[in-house]
Amino acid sequence: MGICVRCGNQRDPASQSCPHCGAGSAQPAPPPLAVVPFVETPGPPTNSPASWPPPVSTSQVPGPKPQSSVGAKLRQLFTRPPGYQNVFVWLVTGMLRNPRGLIAALLTTWFNLPAAVMLGGVGMVVGGIAGFAGGAFGGHNQAQSLAENIPLLSTLFGSALLQGGGILGMLVGIAAGAIGGFLVGLLLPWLFLAAASPAEGIGRFLGQLLVAGLCGVLYTIYGIAAEGWRLRILEGARPPSRRERALIEPILQDCARRMGLASVPKLMMSDDRSINAAAGSRHIIVNRGFLEQFQYETEPLAGVLCHELTHWRNADAISSFFIRGVALPLYLSYTVCSWLLQMTRGTIAFIILFITWPIIVSIRYVLMPLQAAGCRAAEYRADQGAVFAGHREGIRQVLIKIQDTFDGAATGWDLAILATHPASELRLDRLEEPGVEYTLPDADGPIAPTPVLITGSLARD
Repeated sequence: MGICVRCGNQRDPASQSCPHCGAGSAQPAPPPLAVVPFVETPGPPTNSPASWPPPVSTSQVPGPKPQSSVGAKLRQLFTRPPGYQNVFVWLVTGMLRNPRGLIAALLTTWFNLPAAVMLGGVGMVVGGIAGFAGGAFGGHNQAQSLAENIPLLSTLFGSALLQGGGILGMLVGIAAGAIGGFLVGLLLPWLFLAAASPAEGIGRFLGQLLVAGLCGVLYTIYGIAAEGWRLRILEGARPPSRRERALIEPILQDCARRMGLASVPKLMMSDDRSINAAAGSRHIIVNRGFLEQFQYETEPLAGVLCHELTHWRNADAISSFFIRGVALPLYLSYTVCSWLLQMTRGTIAFIILFITWPIIVSIRYVLMPLQAAGCRAAEYRADQGAVFAGHREGIRQVLIKIQDTFDGAATGWDLAILATHPASELRLDRLEEPGVEYTLPDADGPIAPTPVLITGSLARD
């Protein structure tokens, strides 16, 4: 086909005239434009979407094909964020990023915490019974000795001390038994071992640390190497389409440039309609639900991408891998216990709970709260990464619209203690710009539903 030089419409080159305007000469169609790879040049950051650089595709850059050696594949698997001297520094930095969670993982899994919790529970029950009996009968005998010659007064004192003394003794016994049993379970094995052979006690202690660290390192390596497979197979992530790549990758590259990052993690998409995005050790995942919620606007997307890039740069995913690896035996036991409790009912469920409650308590009331506290601190740092990149308004728009928790918390304990994300309103407090007044309600907040008044025909008549 040709193109008419007068009207620009397509026409048959063999025809003597254009069927649209009657012109008598034709111009051949121009060849398709060649794709030129983008080379980034330094310049001041800008908020204009038109100035964002187009995505760079390595398939468009001419050159020799990369070697498919084992070493090249390993280097690709363990590609680290910029700023780390080597892979070792990257891993160690991430492993020590959440010290509270790491200490909790060591104590709960490798230093007798479930046994201490069990003995503390047993001591609480035994101490409560013994304290009630001692307080009740001891108070009754004391009342009789004080008022032996006054029958009525002896009866009143005896009844009061029998009840009050029993309750007071039970409370003291519960506290003493719980603390004593917990300390016995936590320290007695080590005290016996140290008394028998101090060198063996120190060796056992160091050996526990070594095994815990080895479990954490192996699980971290597995988590990094298998992250892409896990995201695709278990969570349904996929590569972005051409249109998704054209929308997101220029913004991602601009955010990285603003943050001083010379490279970006691999972008993946999820068709999940929940409003979320996440960063792994080598990937950033954006849900379709997030794009749809914000109607593909660029500023909220830039804010959340800066947030996730900060997580990636700070190696927060490495921290989660390492803590879970250190506590892997206990986490596996907790998973099995939870599954058995869900699958059983009645007496069998009670027996399973009676046997496994120390593991559940150690995970839900010691390990998870301390690990979640470190995760909440990481979320505040990631929000500041968006501010540093100049997208304060973008991350604020996201938090204003998404007021629900990201953790799916079902109880107050889950919401206040186990949540890995702080409340959106508290995060908004830390994102306020000095000198700017922020009031409620927010202009970008969710629209309140219109009240509907239902009336009957009698009311209308």
